[in-house]
Amino acid sequence: MRKRFIISLFTFSILIILYSITFLILMSEEGQKHNFIDAIYWVLTTITTVGYGDIHFKSEAGKIFSIFVMLSGVLFFFGFFLPYVVVPWAERRLMLILPTEAKMKKHLIICGYNRFTRELCEILKEFGIKYVVFEVSSEKVKEAIESGIKCILTDNSPRSFKNNGIESAIAVIIAWENVENVIDSLLAIKDFNVRKYVIHGDQRYTRYFLFAGAKKVFLPKNLIATTIARSIQGEIKIGRLEQIFKDFYTAEILAPKRMKVEDLEKKGAKVIAVCKAGQLEFNPSKNKILEKGCVILLAGKSKTLREIICEGSHPRIR
Repeated sequence: MRKRFIISLFTFSILIILYSITFLILMSEEGQKHNFIDAIYWVLTTITTVGYGDIHFKSEAGKIFSIFVMLSGVLFFFGFFLPYVVVPWAERRLMLILPTEAKMKKHLIICGYNRFTRELCEILKEFGIKYVVFEVSSEKVKEAIESGIKCILTDNSPRSFKNNGIESAIAVIIAWENVENVIDSLLAIKDFNVRKYVIHGDQRYTRYFLFAGAKKVFLPKNLIATTIARSIQGEIKIGRLEQIFKDFYTAEILAPKRMKVEDLEKKGAKVIAVCKAGQLEFNPSKNKILEKGCVILLAGKSKTLREIICEGSHPRIR
């Protein structure tokens, strides 16, 4: 949306400048004297088809130019700006009916739309893992949908969870910032046989969440998005593949030598995180240097990871 607006503004500005220059040239040939402000004024009133008539051409060339400016203005506003910028913006901003259901199976249910869940959704999307985000705020639902995230409006009730396939879900990740919402979600799904994980910043409530049915409770300050995927299946040992979701595996390896992230990603794996001397870095850049002996968390298909693990057992990665 922002890109379209910028393109529209840039195109319109170029048209104004070109038309203003042409206006001054044609007026000069007619013997009429006008400055650049007059030119912009005439172009704007003509291109928007307002046309006050206080400044006008007398020659045929000038009149033809005036017709051309008016037609181009109509085509620009009604052919591009209105349908591709104004209408989509209005539809999103004035959206009265927000989705409340997402027909899915074997997916993740994520409760709460925030910075952490946005990051998690991007990782899930990259690996083709289905998910749906629950949110109680209509404004946040709109924001999520605008960002390309699958999000529905919920009342945090058992019916809402059931209508969105909790019975066939892989797990439920509850990441509400409000404690009451966390408890409500846990109580709403207490009778469903699904793994329940809570992410909350206040460790004082941990035992209450566990008592309400959470399998594990994570603190955001000590957690990155992919750590959840690792913890869902238990601790991952060096060189051992762990299946997190369908056709999605993770593995930890030790860097056999000094290398770059892109050296591994060229083989088809995704470097999720790197740990060196207790310092964890999430989603390192392709040019990031990996020192020998640092722990690398990889994600990808089974065959790709097995090949990397096999190669890593030798003095060098081929």
